[in-house]
Amino acid sequence: MKMKGLTLTVIFEASSLNYGETVGNISELKKLTRDGEVYTYMSRQALRYEVFRKLRELYNVDAGKEVPLSDEKGTIQFKPTANIKDYVEVDLFGYMKTDKGKGSLTRSAVVRFSPAISLSPMAFDVEFGANHDFAKRINVNPNPFQFEVHSSLYTYTVAIDLDMAGVDPNDGLELDGTEKARRVNMVLDALKILDREIKGRTENLSPLFVIGGLYPVKNPFFLGRINVNYDRNQRKYSLNTKEIESVLGLKLNDNSVKDYTSCGLVEGFWANEDYIIQNLNGKTISDFFEELKSKVNQHYNVKRET
Repeated sequence: MKMKGLTLTVIFEASSLNYGETVGNISELKKLTRDGEVYTYMSRQALRYEVFRKLRELYNVDAGKEVPLSDEKGTIQFKPTANIKDYVEVDLFGYMKTDKGKGSLTRSAVVRFSPAISLSPMAFDVEFGANHDFAKRINVNPNPFQFEVHSSLYTYTVAIDLDMAGVDPNDGLELDGTEKARRVNMVLDALKILDREIKGRTENLSPLFVIGGLYPVKNPFFLGRINVNYDRNQRKYSLNTKEIESVLGLKLNDNSVKDYTSCGLVEGFWANEDYIIQNLNGKTISDFFEELKSKVNQHYNVKRET
């Protein structure tokens, strides 16, 4: 079967990733309520920003080019001249632009993110600060501030439309297979070593666990299917594998989701590491991403490494 979509679901560990409104001197984390508990999250827009930042850091993506954005129409959108050939950002993350004679044109993102949602509820911990050192050095009263903090495992899902990468019917453009594979694989490289700078900290968003593959249907199979438990005796988290194995058993014509899926994990972190390796085709994070990049190359008929 021809592969149409690539999807990955990631677990990482981080603290206080995305702030919303500031009320007075208190900065509140973005949060949502589910099953009577409050969870923090990092928005899909913030994930998109960090992936594009990492692409620029790793590969100089779109560097030295004119910024392809404009607010000429009263709304910030891409310029009519911005196209997928000249701008990797336009190809990967979609656009809205207004072209004279064509009206408003939109193209959906090839790379789509879910929010990164915490796997444990928050307890409304607050950090207090006052810049005492700065205030003392100039003999003024300190300025107190507070911001919510929450440390947790987080999970998000990314889905990549392999059919639409490097293709734009609006402009009548299609890139060759080598360039398509290069761009998809650059995203995989970014996800492998993703991080975030926030409030003077650098948070590591790289995977502790990742599962996914290339599939003949476009579906984020493991979105909402990831849960963990904490083993107090081992002082380690354990991955809930029953939900994952249930998804792996789904039939896709003559095959199952498991036939297209593999996973990667950081060794030594998970309490049920041996089970994950033996039953979920677990491998190192590096091997997982290299295997996936090889499959992307095969999909686009690229002989060499991209």
